[in-house]
Amino acid sequence: MEQKKHRTWLCNVLFLDIVGYSKLSVERQMAVSEHFYGLVEEGLANLEREECITIDTGDGMAICYLGDPEEILLVAISLRDAFQNHDHTLTPYNVRLGINLGPVKIVELQGERRVIGDAINVAQRIMDFAKPNQLLVSRSFYEVVSCVSENYLTMFNYLGMHADKHVRQHAVYEIVPEGEVRSESAAPQVPANQVSSTLVTDESPGAPFDEAQLTQVANQLADYIGPLALLLVKKAAKEVNSLADLYNVLAEDALHNEEQKRQFLDSRRTLH
Repeated sequence: MEQKKHRTWLCNVLFLDIVGYSKLSVERQMAVSEHFYGLVEEGLANLEREECITIDTGDGMAICYLGDPEEILLVAISLRDAFQNHDHTLTPYNVRLGINLGPVKIVELQGERRVIGDAINVAQRIMDFAKPNQLLVSRSFYEVVSCVSENYLTMFNYLGMHADKHVRQHAVYEIVPEGEVRSESAAPQVPANQVSSTLVTDESPGAPFDEAQLTQVANQLADYIGPLALLLVKKAAKEVNSLADLYNVLAEDALHNEEQKRQFLDSRRTLH
């Protein structure tokens, strides 16, 4: 992970919070923490640990995962079910869960990897909206995961726009527990991408794109956001009709720095 120091990456963040933890006695906190961390450790067993960074929040945990969002989604569902179904007569507690996809910066302090960034803050806000043992996700996470497979679309229930304590609006989706009926609430329309002044304007062959081209675009984008680049490229490729549009959409949606956008758009000249 040496090459990932002090870089900004696109990251899945799963935020977990033990409901009412601060109100428990010290003895109860110890018992709950031991059980909670045991379930989390089991849940993370199948993830690529080199791509996973955990943050202990005292009354829960933030799990930052640089790998496939589908993997963290399945982990989150298994954890939600585990927290829901464990023996509450022995260790009574509940957990709220929220997932967000967004930019983070990975730094190394005193020999340990640390993660900072707005993606963690938003994940916590999404989690704050959850009820006990409820799993919610942000729009950015929903949009990426829902394009992986049509089967996932039936898992999401749009709950509308929610304002956090800073009056910031968030589109919130629930992962419907197995066996429950998904509501027919319509998902919000995603605003059209705003065109940057640095956008590519020349014409190029339309979709469908060559697989080798998509791989090369993904490799270029990965220099800025990390392992999630290929998934975002494939998602965007379904929504555009030209290579120029593909670069434009990726620059606007995936990059948060104007210089990086310019460099990424310029890299199209090397595509072959």
